[in-house]
Amino acid sequence: MKNRDFLLKFAEVFFLFIVLIGLLEQVDVVVEQMMAIVNDWTKIGLVFAALCSTSLLIAYFWQKSGKGESLHHYFQTIVIFYVAYEISNYGLAKILQTQFQPPHYVLDTPIGELGGFWLTWTYFGYSQTFAFILGGTQVLGSFLLLFRYTRLIGVFILFPVMVNINLVNHFYDISRLAYYNAIHYTWILMWLMCLDYDKLKAAFLSHQEKIKVNINTILLNLLRILVLGASFWYIYGVKSKFQPPTQVNGAWKVETATQDSLWSKIYFEWRYGCVFKYHPEKNQAQDLYGKYEVDEQNQRIAIKFSGQDPKSVGDSLQMDYQLEGDSLMTIKGLYQKDSLIMKLKKLPRPENW
Repeated sequence: MKNRDFLLKFAEVFFLFIVLIGLLEQVDVVVEQMMAIVNDWTKIGLVFAALCSTSLLIAYFWQKSGKGESLHHYFQTIVIFYVAYEISNYGLAKILQTQFQPPHYVLDTPIGELGGFWLTWTYFGYSQTFAFILGGTQVLGSFLLLFRYTRLIGVFILFPVMVNINLVNHFYDISRLAYYNAIHYTWILMWLMCLDYDKLKAAFLSHQEKIKVNINTILLNLLRILVLGASFWYIYGVKSKFQPPTQVNGAWKVETATQDSLWSKIYFEWRYGCVFKYHPEKNQAQDLYGKYEVDEQNQRIAIKFSGQDPKSVGDSLQMDYQLEGDSLMTIKGLYQKDSLIMKLKKLPRPENW
């Protein structure tokens, strides 16, 4: 029990320091210093170690004094009201449309050139209804945190949302400061969950079931494995229908052609077929879409164009190809009774894609 009391004191002191740091983010000078810290792992480690050491020291003397037990309620209230205020800020920002609103120059940027931050904002900003739902969930969860009887429900609502936000911040290279904020809000929610450990244990771990090994349990466990195995086998079967990736796959720019080529780029996708993109200055109606098969042994590509409508009947094209290294390819064929020779240069895949 003493160890549990000490850990509670340590957590309260530690999170009070975190609250103080969070409140100081309103000061521009502090924000500049924090940006310098969160972008340097060494500084992050030093600050974290200092916070833990100071919190341990204060908690030790607090525990040793045997006084101040009434402070638990006030300290916890401060931390709870802080995290409710901060998370609801992010929720209301989505509802009032100050988040997920990419500028026009970003919307005009090819998707392959977008960084993680603008890619995320553009994606989530595509549906304002989704942003309202996400923001409303954050506001609702924050509101429930403010009442003792609904606090745990608020934690259950907010915790998965914050975990998802942490993953997005990490893998999509969102601002380090936003990443830090999301992480420490999640830590606080985890701590609030731990405060109700006894209730959670009674709710989720109180059921005791004796394991009986008989034919019924064996068959049931085999059925459980079969469910996941069948799912894997189905998706594996779907994947096996796609042509394996080849050296032809990728985006190719038309460098030269024997005639005035109508195409500027050619895309050979792994599972989405091919696209012959018309030259933007040729005033053509639409690009050519189709399916293709690659015979690597004979270095031949067979294409069946279908247009954007999969039911339409389009032209076919048989091409011989020759690769020069990894980035150059020459193709020869016959399209609409005209001979066709083109030299293509492979375009590099955008970074992180």
